[in-house]
Amino acid sequence: MPPPRNALINGVFDFWSKGATHVDICINPLTLWGDGARSAGKETKRNQIIHSKKTKAAFTLAEVLITLGIIGVVAALTLPNLIANYQNKVFAAHAKKAYSSITQAIKMAEAEYGTPGDVTGLFDTSQTSRQLVEKLSKYFDTIDLCLNQSECPKYKYDILYSKPLYDKDKTATTYAIGAPLFILKDGTIISARQEKSCKKTVTFPSYSPDGVPVLDKDGNQVTYDTTKTYCGMIYFDTNGTKGPNQAGVDFFELRFSADGRTQGWVYTGYESLLQILQGKDPIYTKYKKGDKKE
Repeated sequence: MPPPRNALINGVFDFWSKGATHVDICINPLTLWGDGARSAGKETKRNQIIHSKKTKAAFTLAEVLITLGIIGVVAALTLPNLIANYQNKVFAAHAKKAYSSITQAIKMAEAEYGTPGDVTGLFDTSQTSRQLVEKLSKYFDTIDLCLNQSECPKYKYDILYSKPLYDKDKTATTYAIGAPLFILKDGTIISARQEKSCKKTVTFPSYSPDGVPVLDKDGNQVTYDTTKTYCGMIYFDTNGTKGPNQAGVDFFELRFSADGRTQGWVYTGYESLLQILQGKDPIYTKYKKGDKKE
């Protein structure tokens, strides 16, 4: 057992007090400073433990890759919906803006050509669609007026219905928009069609609820008669020729009765527009021209 530290120190001073001129002292520092050494040893062990814990707390490369993989899967599942929701909000905002501009124009036309609640001055059944478009364009901030298709061929393009409408071969179809029309500064395209009467009976083809033509036993599409009670129609594409060019999304149709009330067809976006005006999302089904009905 090593001697106490105080005894060793006293022995050294005894040598000096007796006149020793040279003393070689070889003392084990761990013995001389036993308590400090033990403390240092404990500190070293504690550092080793802490380092060991830190090492254990770190992520391995495999764990990081697994975590990134999980994040990627979650992102792949959620991002498409987030993007679609954002796009629907943008489309809805554009539709509201265009609709507001059109209703304001109708009110100005009522004041100019007749009385409030009467749009027959604007939708004069004795005029042509070109004349209607030319009159209507005066109430907008217009940058271009196309009364003839030959003057602006780029503004004739296909429009998808709000949901698939098929031909007899069960192939998804589209319809076309074209002159006469005018373009606003914000890129909105507005076209119009004048009816020859505000009320008349017309024949329409029959479709099933999923857009497939209803055929008779000979393979001919069944038709039905209905009464039209609108004087004219206004079409508007909220972002011009840019996509998706689909009714109910960026393209809409309004049919105006003589008293200024609107009506429309679900396939040309009227139901979707009503939803948008109520603060809801557009109603439409994504499809491509030429898609086959399963």
